[in-house]
Amino acid sequence: MEDLITICNDNKKMIIFFDIDDTLFAPKIGIPQSAIEAINKLRENGHMTFICTGRSRSMVSKSMMDIGFDGIVAGAGTYIEYQGKVLSRNDLEEKEAWDIVTKLREIGFIPVPEGHDNLYYEKEENWTEKYKNIYGKYHREIQEAMLEIPKDGKGLNVAKVSAVFTEKSNFEEAVAVFGDRYTVINHKNALMELIPKGFSKAVGIESVIKLLDIPWENTCAFGDSMNDYEMLDYVNYSVAMGNSQEEIKKLAKYVTDDVEHDGIYNGLKKLGLI
Repeated sequence: MEDLITICNDNKKMIIFFDIDDTLFAPKIGIPQSAIEAINKLRENGHMTFICTGRSRSMVSKSMMDIGFDGIVAGAGTYIEYQGKVLSRNDLEEKEAWDIVTKLREIGFIPVPEGHDNLYYEKEENWTEKYKNIYGKYHREIQEAMLEIPKDGKGLNVAKVSAVFTEKSNFEEAVAVFGDRYTVINHKNALMELIPKGFSKAVGIESVIKLLDIPWENTCAFGDSMNDYEMLDYVNYSVAMGNSQEEIKKLAKYVTDDVEHDGIYNGLKKLGLI
């Protein structure tokens, strides 16, 4: 980024959307203190702050929201909350969710059904080391919201389904089976996301600014991965983290430092928002 880019020199109030994983949050350090300070300064300056994540609502801890966010777009646009009030929510039919879980198992994936009320996990006997690490991460953050995937799918209430890769995973078949109904995102052959067609982070942001009557010109977002692509392509001011995938860096208007080196704080500072 340039030394200083003032994007609100006419005192307009901005709405800034933040991805969580590898943008606000890093596995080794959690949420940097500098990011917390930056978000508080944004709000002191009269700007609005939203989390915008692929995680379902149940996967966003209270401690994270308590940092100081006005709202959240969760589940890749399938859920919108503002000042603690749910503005919109979409859930899959129980049978549809169970069919997805069953098929993912058949083609070598370990399913991670993501609900806005609960995150569901596989039976321990089916865990791989990679899956164990993912389970441990969320168990530390949101233990009270975690449930074992119910037998035969009874009571399964989810908005989207992700899946952990194994040595037997067949990604091409996943795309062939689900691609007509879901946006299929491959996160470096580690995790796959199935997002219902018609939903995305960009769709969620568009809904937020329409509901709150905020001009598109006042939108800004920070992200790092391919599930941030549509979000960063949609907003007026897009910022890629220094640790972003190359496609994201090429897309974004600006590139800041990585999450572990005060990327949020430095990016907002250079934009003149704090």
